[in-house]
Amino acid sequence: MDEAPDSDPLKVLLAWHREALALGAREPDAMTLATATRDGRPSARVVLFKGLADGQLQFVTNFGSRKGLEIAENPQVALTFFWPELARQVRVEGVAERASDADSDAYFRSRPRESQIGAWASSQSQAIASRAEL
Repeated sequence: MDEAPDSDPLKVLLAWHREALALGAREPDAMTLATATRDGRPSARVVLFKGLADGQLQFVTNFGSRKGLEIAENPQVALTFFWPELARQVRVEGVAERASDADSDAYFRSRPRESQIGAWASSQSQAIASRAEL
């Protein structure tokens, strides 16, 4: 029988995340982010876990994307990590906070050049007329 998890849910999350990494899970950093508009219309998509800072889970997004705009108008969010290799999942609910401009800029500078160019060229969450336009 498994040991009872730690009473601190963040410690449990980080321990399970380390287990998923050690096991070679396919996407150990993938988590589903659920947002909602001000009037409650939900939306969910997969984002990547970027670590923990000062007790807060971190992920990144384009502030002008649908998720960025929804978080700006309604910061209540939910996250779900799912590691099928471990047969475990973790749900987190809370308030998303925008990182400082300095932290955002530092993260952007840390990305590979091709990733930076892709972010500049992409109108994230915007419809395109055709694949040719892309």
